[in-house]
Amino acid sequence: MQAQNSDMEISVIIATYERVASLERLLSGISKHFGQSQIEHEIVVANNSRNHEIEKRIDAVVCRFQREYGDQFRLVREPSPGKCRAQNAAIGVAKGKILAFFDDDVEVTPKWLSVAWKFFRDNPFDAMQGPILIPPQMENDQEFLRAQGKFRTISFVRYRPKMKEIKTLTGGNMAIRSEVFAKIGLFNEQLGPGRSGISEDVEFAHRLIKSGGRIGYNPEAAVYHEVDWSRLTEEFFRQRHEQQGRSRLIYKNQSIATILPNLMRTVWCFGWYSLTGNERKKYRSKGRYFHYRAMLAEKTKRVTGSQV
Repeated sequence: MQAQNSDMEISVIIATYERVASLERLLSGISKHFGQSQIEHEIVVANNSRNHEIEKRIDAVVCRFQREYGDQFRLVREPSPGKCRAQNAAIGVAKGKILAFFDDDVEVTPKWLSVAWKFFRDNPFDAMQGPILIPPQMENDQEFLRAQGKFRTISFVRYRPKMKEIKTLTGGNMAIRSEVFAKIGLFNEQLGPGRSGISEDVEFAHRLIKSGGRIGYNPEAAVYHEVDWSRLTEEFFRQRHEQQGRSRLIYKNQSIATILPNLMRTVWCFGWYSLTGNERKKYRSKGRYFHYRAMLAEKTKRVTGSQV
């Protein structure tokens, strides 16, 4: 990581992959809400697009903000696929004492920068998780609420409305002290979107806690997550849980003797909850079935050297 600028408090890192409109909306919100702040900050956009035309469009969006706001906005290109690779490339040039990470499909709330800065100033936590909220216009949309309640494939985060210590991270809205990366390493580039698909944030949280680090939940540092209806389908539900299973195998490397009983248990639970009409628990068991089935297939392939 680049030597810290003693005055640079927060570097906001955004790894982006082919979401031009969403990125522009996020950067507009950041410039509006953070622009008048006395807290020294920078925004580092890591362009991970592999479509040349979209890559140029993303570059043009960032360049427009650079022309308007100067070197407060910075651009990093990482052509190798993977969100973690893009984030790690941005970490390498970031100057802040605190490194914040937003997904490119969120929108920030007005006080995010100040409440995040105060959180790290006033608390001993090594990392901060902020709420990831349903957009206000969708809070009473019954079709959306039913679909999200069924599939739970958009990563909203909202704990009880108070600051507290937690044990995991969700990458759409989190911040980490820069020295943590020197201590435990960067994000695992085998994981996350563009690689295994998911779980890079969970694995990093495990490493952080194992090293003695602490994660705090800050209810004031909120973002809103866009609603992508393509995620609220049976097909995406299956893909998501299969990705989770394969990702977990990368960083936990469970044995077949552990995976198989869990798979059998999920089959039994799915049948039971189907019979009793418990829709929520039925889908939870169904997701776990896809999780362990994918994990078993991947583990078998590794052990036998064959394609499953």
